[in-house]
Amino acid sequence: MRRHDDPIEVTCDRHNAPSRFFWRGALWRVLTVENRWVETGPWWTGAQARAARGENVDLDLGQDPGQGADLLDEVSVWRVEAANGLPGSRGVYELAHSPTRGRWLLRGVVD
Repeated sequence: MRRHDDPIEVTCDRHNAPSRFFWRGALWRVLTVENRWVETGPWWTGAQARAARGENVDLDLGQDPGQGADLLDEVSVWRVEAANGLPGSRGVYELAHSPTRGRWLLRGVVD
């Protein structure tokens, strides 16, 4: 798989599954959803986890609103088959959505 981590715009269907996405100047239509899973963020590196290990950290959550979301930083990953209408464009793509950050990324293209 080739890694990208490119920001993309995604349109979802009524079941909140991606139905199309805009990437590198082209509109890609999702043909099938092959798989979907949820990944947690690196909660073990967050301020709350470090404090629980006895490290000296500042737990003033008023300074950094993202600090309190250590355990809630989940990413939904969708592996989809998509095409943009051009010959040979059909492929498998991993789209990742972070609700806490409010953004979508195209994480990779399966070779």
